[in-house]
Amino acid sequence: MVGSRSRDPRTEYRLTPLTNDLNLSEIKMTDRLKGLALSLGGIVLLSPDSLILRLINADVWTMVFWRGSLSALGLLVMIGLIERQLPLRAMLRVGAHGAWVALSFAVSALAFVFAILNTAVANALVIMSSSPLIAALLGFALFNQRTAATTWIAAMAIAIGLAIVFLGSLETGRMPGDLSAFAASCALAFCFVMIQRHREVSMLPSLAWSGILVSLIVLPLASPSSVAGQTFALTILLCLFIVPISMGMIALSPRYLSAPEVSLVMRLEVLLAPLWVWLVLEEMPSMQTLIGGAIIFLTLIALSIVTLRQGRRPIHAR
Repeated sequence: MVGSRSRDPRTEYRLTPLTNDLNLSEIKMTDRLKGLALSLGGIVLLSPDSLILRLINADVWTMVFWRGSLSALGLLVMIGLIERQLPLRAMLRVGAHGAWVALSFAVSALAFVFAILNTAVANALVIMSSSPLIAALLGFALFNQRTAATTWIAAMAIAIGLAIVFLGSLETGRMPGDLSAFAASCALAFCFVMIQRHREVSMLPSLAWSGILVSLIVLPLASPSSVAGQTFALTILLCLFIVPISMGMIALSPRYLSAPEVSLVMRLEVLLAPLWVWLVLEEMPSMQTLIGGAIIFLTLIALSIVTLRQGRRPIHAR
């Protein structure tokens, strides 16, 4: 027909993949921004955690009880709002891997509180910052996950940094707190491994179970009524709002960001938490903590950047 133009199928073939790639790129960028907002917001919100624990100044068992029970309540509310299902039904569907997450996170929560109350905040956060690398090593040891040569190099550098921090604690009598922080780091690392292996499953119910579990374990040793007045208000703020909301945001971020990206964002806590404690309580980290922490911090930053560069692929590669 005169004046009509027939479509060239070759033109359609050239345009369709490009359009699909652009749409895919937009979706990936939206997910990355969502993941970045979740992880960054969660870390910034969680950063005053150590300071508020110090200000409450309760004994370990009482603090763990309130932290576990109130954070579980907050997470149950988040499950209803985010997952849009009955919290009880979600809690009963965690499965075996969810139970392992709950147990490991309960151990991590108990060890973390003990560490914060028995060593310098900078020491505890520096030691716990090694958890992503420990997670990589646990993945290799338990599930035969491939571990790059750069990870082993980073492990040796971090071992040197941890040794420097521990040697400094020998002089100040803070070794029990430092060892507790390392136990918390290992438990948290196992939690990371399980979440990474089951990304399709929401771990919010498992985190709620961990709060219930740890509060029941320490209840015979706790004195809940000893927290009153202003300290109780701080406890409500920390345990009912800050901890569950921030941990929920951090637990959701691996759905949209890669593990190295989440790990890179989480390094901010090592800087922010000791900063709040220094500004309010004037607690200065020791020289050994600064040196060992710098080695660990820079090693983890370098490892995350290397991992990101190795995992990056051109969008239109064929």
